[in-house]
Amino acid sequence: MSSKRKSNQESLGDAIDRLLRVYRLKSGLTEITVKSNWEEIVGHVIAGHTQDVLLRGRKLIIKVDSAALKHELHYQREDIMRNVNEHLKDEWVEEVLIQ
Repeated sequence: MSSKRKSNQESLGDAIDRLLRVYRLKSGLTEITVKSNWEEIVGHVIAGHTQDVLLRGRKLIIKVDSAALKHELHYQREDIMRNVNEHLKDEWVEEVLIQ
């Protein structure tokens, strides 16, 4: 018995990923992943002032409760985008908006 896969077969992970893309569920699951790991991604202080984190397409929208923090995060958008993408192990986020 050969352990080689036929060329028309795919791994279970690939099949699930394809299914999520077809039914457009992947971004919802990605948003849940980001929200549930937000403190780990940005740290305790920023997470403590975050009111909401939304993923709309490839945009990450961060709503904070402090004008000073909003101003500071504006300059950290690239770092936040890189941290989120590293956490997701994918280049998912292309833009970060601070509100």
